[in-house]
Amino acid sequence: MTSTARQIGDSDRHTEMLEAVIERLPIGVALLEMDGTPILLNRTFRELHGIREGDEGRNFEQAIADGWMDDFKDDPRLLFKRMRQAIMSGREFVEELEIGDRTILVHDVPVDGNFILTTHQDISSRVAAERRIDHLAHHDALTDVPNRAAFSQRIDRTLANARVMQNKFAVLSIDLDRFKDVNDIFGHGAGDALLRELAVRFRNAADDGFLARLGGDEFSIICDQGEQPEAAASLADQLFAAVADEVEIDGQALVANLSIGIAIYPDDGEDATTLLSNADAALYRAKNEGRGTTRFYEAAMDKKIHEQRVLQQDLRFAVSRDELLLCYQPQATVSGEITGFEALVRWQHPERGTIGPDVFIPLAEQSGVILEMGEWILREACAEAALWAKPLQIAVNLSPIQFRHGDLALLVHEILLETGLSPKRLEIEITESVLIEDFSRAIGILRRIKAMGVRIAMDDFGTGYSSLSYLQSFPFDKLKIDQSFISRLSNSNHAQEIVRAVIGLGRGLNLPIVAEGVETPAQLSFLLDEHCFGVQGYLIGRPEMIDIYASMTGKAVDSGRRQAEG
Repeated sequence: MTSTARQIGDSDRHTEMLEAVIERLPIGVALLEMDGTPILLNRTFRELHGIREGDEGRNFEQAIADGWMDDFKDDPRLLFKRMRQAIMSGREFVEELEIGDRTILVHDVPVDGNFILTTHQDISSRVAAERRIDHLAHHDALTDVPNRAAFSQRIDRTLANARVMQNKFAVLSIDLDRFKDVNDIFGHGAGDALLRELAVRFRNAADDGFLARLGGDEFSIICDQGEQPEAAASLADQLFAAVADEVEIDGQALVANLSIGIAIYPDDGEDATTLLSNADAALYRAKNEGRGTTRFYEAAMDKKIHEQRVLQQDLRFAVSRDELLLCYQPQATVSGEITGFEALVRWQHPERGTIGPDVFIPLAEQSGVILEMGEWILREACAEAALWAKPLQIAVNLSPIQFRHGDLALLVHEILLETGLSPKRLEIEITESVLIEDFSRAIGILRRIKAMGVRIAMDDFGTGYSSLSYLQSFPFDKLKIDQSFISRLSNSNHAQEIVRAVIGLGRGLNLPIVAEGVETPAQLSFLLDEHCFGVQGYLIGRPEMIDIYASMTGKAVDSGRRQAEG
């Protein structure tokens, strides 16, 4: 065979190989003349558009149009016109086409000025995945309604449109009343199921309004249809109607109720931050005025909210500015023997004077300042108790927030080493709420602290829902009866029976019981008759600077340790 013949033979084989490769490509490939006459259609292309092998010769554009006419949202002929205009000007044509439930990526390229190379790729799976990812990024995983990110985008668009059109719109802040009770009593699974059902009801009630779940049991709706504030008030009524019927979850009939706060653009704010803040202020007022109501924002609300925010801001610097001080309230046996003290924090505000913990502790927990404050309280209390000549107990309250962040057990260990206080003299007081949020984590932390020799007491016993079940899960060293029961001993047989029952429970479990809030000899006499272990309250001693109780602790007043000014 001559060299020329071999070259021709090799060329034929290469051509056949190239055609075989093109035929088997997973992407649809077509080579067309400029007028649309097909020269080559590979198998994927034919299958993609339902063209039978051998039909390539018929009008290509018409064949495609016939297949797409029912599913393509536009006239396919317009598509070919745009494609031809791009090709004739020497440009590529790239477009994603929605054809029924498929997405086709079309890419046309001019070749030598006489031909068109076009590729069609089914990218439906990729597009579906991208849409799913986008959906997940902008929707709440539990309820599938838009999330905070989507809400922020929507309110920005609504604001921009309202400024141009000079329209009013409303923002509704919605909160479930006492939702925490559902979680506490029926469990978080029931709480989640309730949120899912209510999200469906809210969505139906909202109609054209934009509903979003901002977190927890907080929802918000942008209402930009109708006259305001009438449309917002009507929507609020629809939301209340939506929750009027009970929700059945796992055989339990749950009743949901709402509080709603409303702010109107531009009357109550001209930007998203102000509108949301004022809607929240109105919601706060609705909750304070009995719950289950709707309140529109009023400028007078701002004063109280502003004061709280200023106070919260000041609180951030309370530790670093030495504005906190500890008072100590004695604890005693019913016979009068002092057994220890509870450390109680006070805030000496430079302008407002002494502020009680009932005011600033909730603010500290909301802002996270409680972490720094709690560490300061624990360290100061342990350092103080280490100076006492008498080995009395020192009790310190811990916030549920402290159990969620950092290594609390390690912190307690380090402070005991640092201050030299014996672990057996430290008593940590917790409320049931510590265990509700993350039971396993809280129990693990408590076991580590107890293993050091530190005592663990449950405070406010009897006011929660699951106190008895928690006694089975953890070996507490003491129970403290909430003062609300003690204060009613003289006029409530019901309170007397509860106190008797708790004392009897402690006796049966060999668990010391301390009654809080003892203020009268009659209350002390009742507890003495019932063989209560210990008492705490004004009758024994008020919370004071520790030097007032120097005779009880055996500590000299001039010990040199710095005392905060009262």
